[in-house]
Amino acid sequence: MSTENLGRVDRILESVDFFRPRSTRRKFLTAIAAGGAGAAATAAGLGRVIPASADTGTVVGFGNAAVGAEKIAVAFYSNSLGLSSPFGVQADLAKGTLLNHAHRDYFMAARNQEANHLATLESALSLSFPANTFAFPSGTFDSAPSMLAMGEALENIFIGAYLGAVQAAAATGGSLGILVAEVAAEICGVECAHRVLIRDIAGEDPPNDRFYEGDAGVPGPSSDAGNTGIRSHVYALGGDAVTALLALGITAS
Repeated sequence: MSTENLGRVDRILESVDFFRPRSTRRKFLTAIAAGGAGAAATAAGLGRVIPASADTGTVVGFGNAAVGAEKIAVAFYSNSLGLSSPFGVQADLAKGTLLNHAHRDYFMAARNQEANHLATLESALSLSFPANTFAFPSGTFDSAPSMLAMGEALENIFIGAYLGAVQAAAATGGSLGILVAEVAAEICGVECAHRVLIRDIAGEDPPNDRFYEGDAGVPGPSSDAGNTGIRSHVYALGGDAVTALLALGITAS
């Protein structure tokens, strides 16, 4: 794990009561660098504070689903730019320039952000997803409108999945719940930015069309400017979000 990512995890852990002592964080981060989160949990004594419950399994399920989602995201943004990635297929690469120079910069930044999210989930939390290659429906990258429609659909699901992860992790509590909830919330904020940028590139008016991103416990869409958009569905389980992603016609292998 890179020094930059270790520093980021250290800053997150510092807000968790269990990890406030610097010696506890140092022990945990040293174990992550040497052997992953499993070894780190043992080294830091997390077995004493993380409940072995169904709720914990739900949180881990969201985390593993997030790894799959981030792989799909890296493949999508790479394909859109005509660039190969470890998670896409050659046949999906955009054959022409679907984005102008400025918009390519946006998509390159998004690709880097999704790749960093993936590295953090895999390295810091030892999460995994069984599939590594994702093929998109035929024609997705043949034109800007079809590509952007897919991108917006993906980001809606990513947002709903991370919101669901925040809810599940907060309900679970303990050091694991707090850590996962904060990581998921930080990533969700970036996915929301991606959704609005895609809508802006597509010429949708307005691109920022929601008072709230999720559909749980807040007023729904209205005719008010900035609140006309349908909210992202908040998923109860990570597996539900994966099912929604595959329902877009994505093939995983």
